[in-house]
Amino acid sequence: MSAKLAGKLPVGESNGLAVIGRELLETPGKVHVAIVLIDCSKIQQDVDTGDVVPTARIRRIEVIKDPDDGKRMRMLLRREFERRTGRVVLPFEMQEEMERAFGPEDRDDDPDRR
Repeated sequence: MSAKLAGKLPVGESNGLAVIGRELLETPGKVHVAIVLIDCSKIQQDVDTGDVVPTARIRRIEVIKDPDDGKRMRMLLRREFERRTGRVVLPFEMQEEMERAFGPEDRDDDPDRR
């Protein structure tokens, strides 16, 4: 099943993207790490095919700036990818994205590998 993402961010204190607004302008190619809480804002059904598509809504988003927290997030991202796909090795493209977001991987800093 596919899903869509609503095109608007939460308002007020729930929108933690403001902390990187300047960085987004100055280095638009930089990948940032964030924790996002989502729910379903609506469900659409195609009457011809019967396909049902949920639209995810961002309820809260916080950017992770702390390097130690970033290392933990890398581990969690890798772990969830492996659970979801059943594949232990990351595709090259995903590995590149993770290195742009978290920096080069230092396996000695991974708490699961100690």
